[in-house]
Amino acid sequence: MNVKSPTTERGADIYGFTDQERALRERARETADSLNELARKSDATPGYDAAWHEAVDRLHKDGYFAMTVPPEYGGTPANLLSLVIVQESLSRVDGGLANSISHEACAARALASASEEIRRRVFAQMLAGSLTCIAITEPDAGSDLGAMATTATKNGAGYVINGNKSISSLAGVADIFLIWAKTDPAAGTRGISTFFAPRGTPGITVGEARDTLGFRQLPHHDVSFVDVQVPEGARIGDEGQGLAIFAEALNVGRLGGGAQALGLAVGAYERALDFAKKRQAFGQPISKHQAIQFKLADMFMAIEAGRALIYSVARFMDASELGSREVGTYAAAVKAYESDMAVRVTEEAVEIFGAQGIWKSNDVERLFRDAKVTQLVDGPNELMRMRIAHALIR
Repeated sequence: MNVKSPTTERGADIYGFTDQERALRERARETADSLNELARKSDATPGYDAAWHEAVDRLHKDGYFAMTVPPEYGGTPANLLSLVIVQESLSRVDGGLANSISHEACAARALASASEEIRRRVFAQMLAGSLTCIAITEPDAGSDLGAMATTATKNGAGYVINGNKSISSLAGVADIFLIWAKTDPAAGTRGISTFFAPRGTPGITVGEARDTLGFRQLPHHDVSFVDVQVPEGARIGDEGQGLAIFAEALNVGRLGGGAQALGLAVGAYERALDFAKKRQAFGQPISKHQAIQFKLADMFMAIEAGRALIYSVARFMDASELGSREVGTYAAAVKAYESDMAVRVTEEAVEIFGAQGIWKSNDVERLFRDAKVTQLVDGPNELMRMRIAHALIR
């Protein structure tokens, strides 16, 4: 599926892309189109089937995961705008596959605070095809990280970690676990620290993949940590620095989530536009009916407004401190706007297809489900609005 429309043919020129960025965008679109059938197959079941492994292996071989690794450790030089371009393009086919790129970018950002030994070790694994698990959310501690119950108790050999995590993406296949735990429970969020543990560390148990509404190409699991011993050198950053480390990674993740939402909207719009030109009703294509024309026009405007926002914020973040309050505000705005827009646009696409829009065999049905997920991950949009409002009235 490679539909040409105003949003795909002119957008790169409108937003001042370089020749290199245009080439990256085209290559990522071609990759996405080649993965569409695999995404359909993998969406049918939760977990990691052969289609999932084939799709992720192709992303590795095509170099998209290498873009998340710093170039000084062998990765491909790439700024945040480039990652946005890739994730938008891949999400035209599937949000979960695109989110795997964002997931690894968040992990890489957290690892920037690790020791040189850990960075060299883990980035080499990532380049070789290893994936990460970011273990921070808990059954009773999502956005409220102060409620985190997982602890890391210091002993003579390092730390002993105990607790339970949920919504831990890719835990079923990850070779690298990044764990947030309280080293000082009495200090609330100021007592959270970050740790690294390799797969196979005694005491780490991963549950079955959850059966979810969308983003089924990014399976998530419950993970338990029972007397998990890690050396002191496995701590990332200083004690109590965990929240700051996560904030930087989360800003990258929210930008990526916005890119995925934008791509889902583009994919649904392109399919709806193509269908509207071909579908006949009352003796003419339905694209000739004003009701459908208005839907398409609204979808186009919403997408282009989303592009203007996210490309500008990506460039701003590339030139800024990722943990700053201003970056956090704009990242929240991107995440909230793009995901709300994606739900509206994908819903309109389903309506343009009519009854065919709810068929499991129709890609817009999957894109619609994925779009809903973008409103909820990396913090619900109500929380994004609170973050923005607090910045405005501070």
